[in-house]
Parts: sequence; C-alpha cells; structure tokens
Amino acid sequence: MDCRVKIFVVLFLLCAGFFLNGCITYQIARYVEGDEVVLPDDGRLQVGETTLSEVLALLGAPDNVAKVGLEDLLVYERALLYRNRIKVGIPIPMSSFIRTSFDASAYGTLVRYDSLALFFNSEGILSHKTFQQGSSHPFFKTLFSSNQ
Repeated sequence: MDCRVKIFVVLFLLCAGFFLNGCITYQIARYVEGDEVVLPDDGRLQVGETTLSEVLALLGAPDNVAKVGLEDLLVYERALLYRNRIKVGIPIPMSSFIRTSFDASAYGTLVRYDSLALFFNSEGILSHKTFQQGSSHPFFKTLFSSNQ
C-alpha cells in the first residue's frame, strides 16, 4: 500500500508541474569515499602464513587500525553513496506585485560499504580475514554492535 501512495504523489507532482507551468528537476548523485577494496584471489593472503609487512606492501596503508584483544586489526573500506532527488516548483501568482511559489521535493539515499578486515596475531601473522561487499553498515559499526 505504501508503494501506491508514493507512486500517486510522484505522478501528482509531475502532473501539477506540467499543467501549472512549473519546473521539475531530477538529480542523480553518486559519491565514492575511499579506494577500491578487493580481496586478492591469487593466494597472496594466506591465513597462518602472510605477515603484516607483506600485507602492507601488497595493499598499502589501511583506512583504520585497531587493537582487538591481543590481535591487530587492519580495515580497508570504501563507501558508495547513491542519491536520487526530485523537486517540483509551481509558481502561484497572487497579484502583479506579489509572487510566491509552491515547492515540493523528495529524495532517497543509499550507502553501501565494501570492507576488507585483516586480523594479525601478536607475531604479526595473518590469523583470519573477512571481506564484505555491499554492506549497509561500516565494518566497525557491525564489529562492535550488540545486535549480533
């Protein structure tokens, strides 16, 4: 039912803007924060074998570093933000001296995170790794969340 209401509102705004000599704008925005995050498939990240210095040479500096218990955590993360916005403006002449307008706008935002987390033991050896693509939350928010 909620979808029908949204469709009705969008159609109403489009028709009102068209028939009442208004202005309609539609904006699509895409923002990227961070470098591309990929999990190397060629076997260069082996749990129990790969060292911290090898990972830093391969992937470069991480976006976040943390200490979790006795382990060191390196997080490589990229955020992708998609935003769509529609705006309708309808001029309403009150008199020849006073002009006003009706403006209505709506927008939707979607943020997705690609995360690679690498855990290293006290000797600097990779103990485990995790890769998540298209997550709705950043890695640290899900790691320390009580809703797991």
